[in-house]
Amino acid sequence: MSKDVERSQGKTPMTFTHAVAMTAVAVVGVIVAFWILSSLAGVIFFFVKIAVVIALIAAVFWLVSRFRH
Repeated sequence: MSKDVERSQGKTPMTFTHAVAMTAVAVVGVIVAFWILSSLAGVIFFFVKIAVVIALIAAVFWLVSRFRH
């Protein structure tokens, strides 16, 4: 039972226009993905900065309260 791999009949090879369209879609997809990932990284970085500022403020209050006693 052997199956031969054949090219499907009636299909034309990829045209230049099709290749250009696929490339354009790929470029737009990469740009959108980069934009989404950079936005997500920006939001995460923002929350990390807020956490660091809160930790620094808490550390200052802790040190001041320690030195008062």
